[in-house]
Amino acid sequence: MKRRLAAVLLALLTATLLTAAEVARPHVLVTNDDGIDAPGLAALVEALRVDYRITVVAPAQEQSGMSHSITYRTPVLVEERPGTEGVRRFAVYAQPATCTRIAVTALLAADPPVLVLAGINRGDNSGRATWLSATVAGAREGALAGLPAVAYSAAAPRGADPDWAAAARWARLVLQRLRVAGLPAQGQLINVEIPHPAAGACGVLVTRAGMAPNREDRYEEKVGPNGERLFVNRFAPPDTDIPGTDVRGLADGFVTVTSLTLDQTDYRGLPALMAVPWAAAPLPAATAAP
Repeated sequence: MKRRLAAVLLALLTATLLTAAEVARPHVLVTNDDGIDAPGLAALVEALRVDYRITVVAPAQEQSGMSHSITYRTPVLVEERPGTEGVRRFAVYAQPATCTRIAVTALLAADPPVLVLAGINRGDNSGRATWLSATVAGAREGALAGLPAVAYSAAAPRGADPDWAAAARWARLVLQRLRVAGLPAQGQLINVEIPHPAAGACGVLVTRAGMAPNREDRYEEKVGPNGERLFVNRFAPPDTDIPGTDVRGLADGFVTVTSLTLDQTDYRGLPALMAVPWAAAPLPAATAAP
């Protein structure tokens, strides 16, 4: 009887210690734009679940290229999906930025994350692509909420997947180095791009966002089967850019780390705007409609 009681007490004590250890690990929110079942997200979670307590809140379906769009006019369906080894998973029928907003303001309000991660995206999001990337937007929404945020993307040949395991190892390494340095700061957004092949990356390079124009970026008109006017996107990103940019660093085989600003003010353009004599410009009188 005493042995049985001792065994029960030991089991309860062990369970309590495991729960305490679980709670002690930093709580991290992970989202993406390739969808909750995407291999890049799974690889990131697998690489980080030893270090962090993870909750996944990600789109139920792929949301690539949705940028920072938000669903706010209609209710959003959220489903809890089966988790793995302590990782909770929620599928959201909306865009990544909406996923992050729902997670931070509602789902995880009682157990808030200390960090928001997005990715690992299939395909790079360097240069001007950061404006269109819903992966970057998922992380940006976290930064706008005042949380540290990191977006991850991995380059891949057309029609092929990145080496997810190697990309996830780079993602973990970069995050470890950032955290040791006290980064990202509250409200800071960092974009991490991983080259192809990830296992052969030359190292890590701090860069600025490239601004080279896309090689092709237009819509081409086609005639539909019933004579409709259809417009088909034709897009090709830049092959390279000037030294010091994420586009160039990625093309040269480096993992690039770029801090992206949330303040979109053009400070260089402010003096010219302030020099305009606004006070001397009275409101014109209304004119009668013809």
